[in-house]
Amino acid sequence: MLELTESQWAALCASDERNYVATLREDLVLNDPKLANDPTLLDRLVAAYQEAKSLGFRQDKELAEFLDMEAHGPGFYKTPAIAAWLRKPGAPVEDRFDDMVSVAKKVARDKQAQQEKE
Repeated sequence: MLELTESQWAALCASDERNYVATLREDLVLNDPKLANDPTLLDRLVAAYQEAKSLGFRQDKELAEFLDMEAHGPGFYKTPAIAAWLRKPGAPVEDRFDDMVSVAKKVARDKQAQQEKE
């Protein structure tokens, strides 16, 4: 059986995480080609991924959505109100994030409906 030192294991995990984020980046660019022109995208996504994991995100769906939000709104999770909401005790962070995304989508739909009326 292969045995790894702690530092080797950490390096392997970091490499695996970067590959996961790079794959998500490719998907994001396929869905929104203008993102391909952002030279900071991969590094921002890696940082956002690490932040999401430190907050307690575990589910791929929520992690992918968190990274999608970072791709389109750099540093969104650093906004004081969002950071406080995600760190608020009580509900799991992924539930809080889902609630936040639902509210943001409703606000965007309402704003679009209002613009269409004008």
